[in-house]
Amino acid sequence: MLQRIQTIFLLLTIPASGALFLNSMYLAEVSGDLSVLGSQTQSFLDDGYLHASDHILLLLLGLLPGIVAFIAIFQYRRRSRQMGMARFAMIGYFLFMILSSILFYNDYTKLTGGDYYFEIGYGVLLPVLGIILCLLALRYIRKDEKLVRSMDRLR
Repeated sequence: MLQRIQTIFLLLTIPASGALFLNSMYLAEVSGDLSVLGSQTQSFLDDGYLHASDHILLLLLGLLPGIVAFIAIFQYRRRSRQMGMARFAMIGYFLFMILSSILFYNDYTKLTGGDYYFEIGYGVLLPVLGIILCLLALRYIRKDEKLVRSMDRLR
C-alpha cells in the first residue's frame, strides 16, 4: 500500500539523492594554491571543490539510488522486489561514497609543494542519510511481510 511508512522513507531518499547536485553541496574543498593542478592534467579539484557532477560515474551513482527508490515505491505488491530495490539503492549510495573518496584521494595526492588542507563538505552526509533512510524502509517492508504472512496463516 502506498500509505505505508516505508513509502515516506523511500520518498525522502529522492531529495537526498538530488541534493547531491546542488552547487553549495560539495563533497570536499581544498584550500591553497591549486595552480599546480592546472599545469599537470585534468583534475576534479581544479576549482578547489569536488562536486558530484565532476565525474560521469559520480553523476550516475548519485542519480541511480533516487531513481531506484522512486520505482521501488510502486512495487508495494511485490515486497521482495521492493526490498531488493531498496538494497540496490543502498549499494548505490555506498558505491558513490567509495568512488568519491577514491577520486578525491587521487587528486589530493597529486598536490605537491605547498600548504594544502581539505575540508569535508556537507554533501558527504547526504549518501549517509540515504543509506539510513533505505535501512528504515527495509525494516518496515520486512514488518509488512511478516504481517502478511501471519494473516495468511490465519486464513
